[in-house]
Amino acid sequence: MKCLEPSFLLIREKSCLQLDDGQFIIKIGLMNNLNYLLDLLKQQQQKKIMESDYIEAYPSLSFDFINKHPLLKSLIFWFQQLGNDGGINKDKHGFLIDFIDAITNNLIKSSNHFRYSDTIKNFTLSLYILGGKLTYEFIRLNLPGSLPSVTMLNTLISKSNAKISEAEFRFDQLQKHFDDHNLQYAFDSEDATSIIKKIKYDSTTNTFNGFPTPLDCGVPIKEYYRTTSFDKLKLWFDSNDKSSLLNVHMIQPVPSTNQNIIPNATHLVTKWRNRLLSSSAELRLGNQFISIDHLYDIIHNEMYTKLDHGLTKSDINPKDRQNFSSCLKLTSRLIYLKFKMIIMALKEL
Repeated sequence: MKCLEPSFLLIREKSCLQLDDGQFIIKIGLMNNLNYLLDLLKQQQQKKIMESDYIEAYPSLSFDFINKHPLLKSLIFWFQQLGNDGGINKDKHGFLIDFIDAITNNLIKSSNHFRYSDTIKNFTLSLYILGGKLTYEFIRLNLPGSLPSVTMLNTLISKSNAKISEAEFRFDQLQKHFDDHNLQYAFDSEDATSIIKKIKYDSTTNTFNGFPTPLDCGVPIKEYYRTTSFDKLKLWFDSNDKSSLLNVHMIQPVPSTNQNIIPNATHLVTKWRNRLLSSSAELRLGNQFISIDHLYDIIHNEMYTKLDHGLTKSDINPKDRQNFSSCLKLTSRLIYLKFKMIIMALKEL
């Protein structure tokens, strides 16, 4: 653009830089200030449009009212930004929007009329399972209207067929899961914990839980303790012991035969160590049994030194149930070879 007006030349001199080829470029600082001014004007224009739209739709929601409530103002600007960025991304913002909607919609209703989307229901189940009841209740009570009550949650669990029943092995569901996902291998894990001895009545299955369940071909008989006879119930109480342990079996499928997946290896090897050091349990190595006595033989045997096995008495202390460094020693190849030598010696006797 060529202009010889003195006023234009003065503005160009102050706002532009002249290049070697005679062209002029606007100074970067001035350009930034100009862009900032344009953005500010656009924001003011959007505010005026928003104010007029809200006043028409909701006469009681004036712009001053929105400004007095920062949360409301921030939500409006956030939704506007989502719209300017190309719309709502369900994968990125879907849960957050459902969560905000649940809180805002439920706060204006009585607790008996709270409603939740499927996304929120799935989230609550995961939160309850991973965090436990206390964590779930802490979050729910501090975020009113955001999460269903525990009563509603138990209803969701019962309807989802996720409830664990005593002596129930879900072989059919396991087979269906394997067929649907083309699985061939899985890890079976088992764990037990001490419980208070007591008998509880399960109204959903009409059975009494807490008695040791009899086995059929090694599998517990589901819903065995079911009766409508008071005399039979009394006989069970008089003749049967109450269970002192709760035992759970779980299956973790292996997605691919090319993957080496070991669920919670630390926990697994610690349980193996505790069983090996137990005075009331035995482990097999081939066709022979191994126990803590064999470890004592290795430590006290004059043929071996600590350099041979690396064990100390603290490594085989049964009371120290979380000694993982001991697990590493006991599962080493050196100890395995010592066990084999002891077993071979026992065979020769």
